[in-house]
Amino acid sequence: MSSHSLKTKRRHPNPKTYKREAFQFGHITIEVSTHPEYGKTFALIAGDALQAKDRRPLFTGHITKGMGAQLRKIAAKIDAVEEL
Repeated sequence: MSSHSLKTKRRHPNPKTYKREAFQFGHITIEVSTHPEYGKTFALIAGDALQAKDRRPLFTGHITKGMGAQLRKIAAKIDAVEEL
């Protein structure tokens, strides 16, 4: 079960039991959720999709130890490429 599904968002549009945050990364929205039952998860969503049906998660997964370091490495690489 995912805390990022459309049904979950309809049932709990403003959840008090868990936190959901969205971050824009280029054309992708990254949504991070902390849920008492499902744990800490993320979703990759096509942020610039024209139709609502295409804005559902392309991928969801659990957040595991070390992902923050992996994202910082990616950010450093993107910073270096931007400087070129």
